[in-house]
Amino acid sequence: MIWESWYWRRDLQKFAASLRKRAKQKRWPDAALARCEQTIMVGFFYVRKLIESRKLSRDFADRQIPATSYPAKGKHIHLMNVRRDLDELFNMDAPTKVNMKIADLANQIIHSYVFYLSTEEDGPLRGVLVASDRIRNKELLEISARDIVKVFDLAGKGEDDKAISMRYDDKRQDYVVRLAKGQEIPK
Repeated sequence: MIWESWYWRRDLQKFAASLRKRAKQKRWPDAALARCEQTIMVGFFYVRKLIESRKLSRDFADRQIPATSYPAKGKHIHLMNVRRDLDELFNMDAPTKVNMKIADLANQIIHSYVFYLSTEEDGPLRGVLVASDRIRNKELLEISARDIVKVFDLAGKGEDDKAISMRYDDKRQDYVVRLAKGQEIPK
């Protein structure tokens, strides 16, 4: 459980700033690729931990983030073929627009079996291609770098404590944290 979230939020703001710089990057040596992957992975771990520690509301966790889904071609994805050309494993010509909850997106990233950075032809970071161990044989998800930065920025800013309500849920046997009536998560 996180007691003081300020330190975690400050790091998320640093992660967002780092990814904004990567959106302008032209060259991707191995060290830059690894550092960018680490930033995204650790950032989403922070987001999930803040949600689980009730430092971000259920409304934040349930907020929808746009993604693109590419269906699997039916080949079983395993350790020996996961590094092949994604066109062999997923139908990259059949994209479908979907929305995902921030909490679900965090889990996809944290439990990723397939994880690739996606860059523009001239170099800048476009986003990530990801599939968790659970969905790897169903679909590949693409999330834009801009939306990842937005999640980190929003989580880094946090929510006004005065705008949060808590109630005990007997079924969960724990408190549910929500935004108080009339409050909204910043866009």
